[in-house]
Amino acid sequence: MTDDDLCRMSATEILPRLKTGEIKAATLMRAVLDRIERLDTDTNGVAHVDPELAMAEADARDAALANGEAPGDLQGVPVTAKDLLKVKGLPMEMASYAFEGQIAEEDAEAIARLRRAGAIPFAKTATPEFGHKVLTDSPINGISRNPWDLSRSCGGSSGGSGIAASMGFGPLHVSSDGAGSGRIPASACGVTGLKPTWSAIPHETTPDVFGSLTVIGVMARTVSDLALGFNAMKGPDRRDPMSFGSSTDPVALPSDPMSALKGLRIRVVMRTVNDWVDPEVEAAVRNAVQQMTDAGARDVGQIDNPVYDINNALIFMRGYQYARFGHLMETHGDKLDRTARMSLTSNPELTYESLAKSMKARTDIFHEVERQFDGADIYITPTITTPSLAADQKQDEPLIVDGVNHGMLRKAWYPYTVPQNASGHPAMSVPVGMSSTGIPIGMQIVGPWHSEERLLGIAAAIEAMMPWADRWPPLAV
Repeated sequence: MTDDDLCRMSATEILPRLKTGEIKAATLMRAVLDRIERLDTDTNGVAHVDPELAMAEADARDAALANGEAPGDLQGVPVTAKDLLKVKGLPMEMASYAFEGQIAEEDAEAIARLRRAGAIPFAKTATPEFGHKVLTDSPINGISRNPWDLSRSCGGSSGGSGIAASMGFGPLHVSSDGAGSGRIPASACGVTGLKPTWSAIPHETTPDVFGSLTVIGVMARTVSDLALGFNAMKGPDRRDPMSFGSSTDPVALPSDPMSALKGLRIRVVMRTVNDWVDPEVEAAVRNAVQQMTDAGARDVGQIDNPVYDINNALIFMRGYQYARFGHLMETHGDKLDRTARMSLTSNPELTYESLAKSMKARTDIFHEVERQFDGADIYITPTITTPSLAADQKQDEPLIVDGVNHGMLRKAWYPYTVPQNASGHPAMSVPVGMSSTGIPIGMQIVGPWHSEERLLGIAAAIEAMMPWADRWPPLAV
């Protein structure tokens, strides 16, 4: 078995051999590190890696197993984490010169749980500065590019996680998602991405545990690996009060994936506040829905197109970013990303009245998302309206396709992903096809609070009907 063969194996496939010692954690880690060194030059998905630290931890895992210590559930599995999350011993720069050289002295709880399960968090993946936008570029890291076409964007803000999953830089990747940040790059890069229920995975390091729109999620090439990662990180933590309602019970995939579709009531929401969707995206989503109904699901029809007050709802996000990073405008303003500066600039229009409107908008969005489940178990949307954007697309410039201006990105490219962050509902993106230009197309599945097990089961059925795990970007082969 070659090193590349090892890197192309899912965590689910390789774990039995890691647990018996047939495959050494050090062998796998060295293969992954070599693969990143060879293949990430152009994609630029990995922001930080410490090979010596990674190999030392892998050697320690092997030694403990050889000495008779019971293997962990994720024994020796390499894991990357987005560079907004603390990983002990690795840089915590958040793609900003303001934090250049900062090293995390402890793990975020989600990372600590993975480590306790035997996984090896070994690298930080690229993000835009502070994760403030849905494209992955920053002054300190440069542009991260789509593995399927280097002229295209990998999406964001967990763009580095999408690249790492797509390229085989380890099987599990911890992301975060504040407005689609995990699902958008999953769609653009052709992998799976789960945004759990608000704080189903604790996010104790956020400054606002009561109001943040951002959750910790996971990305992987396969649904079974998503379940592994989610199970390892989920469950309450006393430092995150919104996590108290989450369960420690592991989710389980059905032994017969197709059983998840029997009698399933689905609703398709093709447009919300957007007036356009790429015909190839719409066709791919409708084809996937047709296959689901052919296998026993039931399309219960469309409720009137939902309208979400996204702009007002995201005042919470801007307030969160300002509270955490606004002071950097004085010390590092000239070094910050241009659109990061815009998001951190105090706006006289942000008044008590605007805060009240944002609170109402968030409540209205929750009710509107819930309305989609009237007579339905889940609802389905495209993840993004067109497969990918140009690598040099600017966050504050409109979506222009074939010379047609479709409006600003929030409304025109990712209107489907923002509502679930405001409402707290779980959602995930799964691949459902390829565009004529060779870019993956993703479909979003949304469920009621704490329905991750059902969503993962449905995704496993889609994966069985239209497999994608053996489909690799040309750069990864």
